[in-house]
Amino acid sequence: MYLLKHILFFSVSVGFAKCSMHIALFHRHREKYLSNSVIHTVLANTETECAIYCSRDKECVSVNYKATGKDRGLCELNNKTLSGPATNVNRKEFNNLEILQKSSSKKLTPPKSCKDILTKSPEAASGLYDISIDNKMVTVYCEMVLHGGGFTFIPKPAVRNGTLPNLVTQLFTNHNEVILYIQNKDGSQTYTLIEQLEQKSHIPLVILQNTYTGHSSIYEKPKNSDMLDYLYLSTSINIGGFISNNVEVKYANSGVYPTRSYFAFFPNHRGQAVSTYHSQNLDFETVGVSIDWRNTGIISGENLPNNFFFLTEVHYGGSGCYTTSDRWVEAKGTAIGLR
Repeated sequence: MYLLKHILFFSVSVGFAKCSMHIALFHRHREKYLSNSVIHTVLANTETECAIYCSRDKECVSVNYKATGKDRGLCELNNKTLSGPATNVNRKEFNNLEILQKSSSKKLTPPKSCKDILTKSPEAASGLYDISIDNKMVTVYCEMVLHGGGFTFIPKPAVRNGTLPNLVTQLFTNHNEVILYIQNKDGSQTYTLIEQLEQKSHIPLVILQNTYTGHSSIYEKPKNSDMLDYLYLSTSINIGGFISNNVEVKYANSGVYPTRSYFAFFPNHRGQAVSTYHSQNLDFETVGVSIDWRNTGIISGENLPNNFFFLTEVHYGGSGCYTTSDRWVEAKGTAIGLR
């Protein structure tokens, strides 16, 4: 069973006539209970409320919250953590929340990205986090280990035209690399670090949202652009390929279609039919750029939730490939992580 790791970010206003904010990052250990460390016991309606009690207590560094069963809502404040010299056991009715960082401030400053969280809390683990984009809280998946960590994986609901206009601008600050997770049909997930080919390493990767026009260039229009909502990743034009997990994925580009060098990621909110472009030619389901890229994937130690995987269109014109993930034999979608 996939046990979700989740970090809670919240703020609390306390006091009468004066207002202050409490900010805290907690790591959730599902079905874990820390014993012999309880300093106070209270009742809380929610897990978040239990964590709030801990944020107000100077001695508290973790909590046991009873999420199910008799005495649901029991909130035990601890002065030790699971990572310390304390006793912990598996208990299905409890979750343990371990504090990573807490502070009191008059101004709320929620994290802006996974890189922001990792900078402030270097010990933060991979998992689900809440960050602020365009003054809205968005639950993202943070990859905190691979290639230095701090990659923000974008959920499908966040890619909706007009909802989060600064999504890409805010999250994509390192234009040299992105991580793509591949969701395989056997339940496994693999990851690939995408970079430019060495001869084009001076050219930044391009990420666009709901458009194929940007950076003074007009790239190839995705065949599924009528779905309206999508993320667009362009690697080098006029040269065939990219690097995936330090492996060159390249082909002999005829030069006829120099701008057809892209991945497009569609949440397909409306359940539209996928383009039938090249549907009579399935050669690229056995050979070509898309197959070579997926074959470089490395098994991941953490699995992302389903709502992070997009219908994926891969197009490398001039004999590279055209394919969409609904045609893939062994896989069915891709998640994209930016830093």
